Amino acid sequence: MSNPIVDAIPLDLVAPAIEAGRAALRRLDEDDVPARLRKVASYQGGRLPAPLAKRLLAALNDDEWLRGKALEELPEPAGAAGLFLQRADGWQFELGRLVERTIESRAVTRVEAIDAQVAAAREREAEAKRRWQEATRQMKDLEKQRRREVDEVRAQLRELREADRLEDEAHARMVADLEAARRAAEQSHQAEVKATEALRRRLEKAEEQRAAVERKIGSGGQAWGSGDAIALARHLDTLIRTVEADPALLEFTKPSGEREWKLPPGARPDDRNAVDWLMRQPRAFTLLVDGYNVTFRLSGSSDSAARERLNEELSRFKLRAMAPVNAVVVYDSTVNPETTTAPGPGGVWLRFTTLGLSADDEIRRLAAEATEPVVVVSSDREVREGSEQFGAIALWAEALIGWIQGR
Repeated sequence: MSNPIVDAIPLDLVAPAIEAGRAALRRLDEDDVPARLRKVASYQGGRLPAPLAKRLLAALNDDEWLRGKALEELPEPAGAAGLFLQRADGWQFELGRLVERTIESRAVTRVEAIDAQVAAAREREAEAKRRWQEATRQMKDLEKQRRREVDEVRAQLRELREADRLEDEAHARMVADLEAARRAAEQSHQAEVKATEALRRRLEKAEEQRAAVERKIGSGGQAWGSGDAIALARHLDTLIRTVEADPALLEFTKPSGEREWKLPPGARPDDRNAVDWLMRQPRAFTLLVDGYNVTFRLSGSSDSAARERLNEELSRFKLRAMAPVNAVVVYDSTVNPETTTAPGPGGVWLRFTTLGLSADDEIRRLAAEATEPVVVVSSDREVREGSEQFGAIALWAEALIGWIQGR
C-alpha cells in the first residue's frame, strides 16, 4: 500500500537513513526481521533497488522501534535522513522544504539540459540548412555547365553538317564539264553574294534589336520577353547591379530636398527586391504597414497568430536594416474609443485606430504628418496613391510577403 510521505521523498535524499535501516536489519536475528523486510535484509548487493528501498523507507516511517534502531546506525543524524528518523517537532515541514528544494533544483537542471539540447538541435538545423543551400547552388552551377556543354556540342554538329554539305557540293561540281562548272561557279558566287547580303541585313537587324533591349534595360524596362539570350543576360546583370547597390543608384539614398524619396530604376513596388533595397538604405525612415491587409495575404487569416507572425517578421526587418527603421503596423479597431499605440516585439509599434476611423485614413494621416522618409505597405490602391501624394514610397503587400517567404 503506497504511503504519500514516502512516495514524495526522493530516495537519494534520504539514502543515509536507508543504509542505516539496512545496517539495523543486519544486526537483528533472522526471526526478528519483519516478514515484509526479509528480502531487504537478505539483499547482498550495493545500493538497494528502488522497490526494496521504498519498502524499507515505508517500514521505517511506520515502525518507531525500527527507526530508533536505524538512528543508532546513522553516523550523523543531520539533513533529510536525520529529520526522517529523529521526528523532532516540525520535522515534516523541514523535510518538505528539503524535498521541494531538491525537486526544484533537479527540475531546473533538467530544463537547462533540455535548453542545451534545443540549442544544439537548432545549430544542427542551421548547419543542415547551410549545406542544403550549398548543394542547391552546386546543382545550379552543374546545370549551367551542362547546358553550355550541350550548346557547344550542338554547334560542333552544325559545323560538321555544314562542312559535309559543302564537300558534297564540291564533288558534284568536279564531275561536271568545264562550262557547267563555270556556270555553277558563277551561280554559286551569286548565291553567296545574296546570302552574304541577307546575312548582313540579319546582323544589322539583330544589332538594332540588341541596342533596343539595352536601351530598355537602361531606362528601367525588362528584357524577359525579347527572346534574345544576350539581352536576357544583360538584363540579369543590370538586375544584379541594382540588388548590389550600384554606385549610380546610391544617389537615391542621399538625403536631399531636391530629390524625391523613391525607388531606383528597374525596382518594382510589388517585388521583394524593393524591400531588399530598403534594407540597404543609410538613412532612417518610417515603415507604415496596413496590418489586416498584409496579414490576410501572408497567412490567409487576420487572427492573433497571423498578427504575431507579421510583427515578428517586421522586427527581423528592423534588425537587418542598415539604418534605424520606425516600423508601425496600423489595425482597424471596432472597440477602442480612441487611437492607441502599444509596443510590439523587437521595437515594432502596434497602432489601433479610433472606433469608426479606418486604418487606411490613419496611414494617410501618418504619411502626411511624418517629418522623415516614409514607406507604406498595402495592396489597397487608394492607400498607396494617397500616401504617394505626400512623398511616400508605396509598396504592394506582395513585395513584403515575397521578402518574408524568400528569406
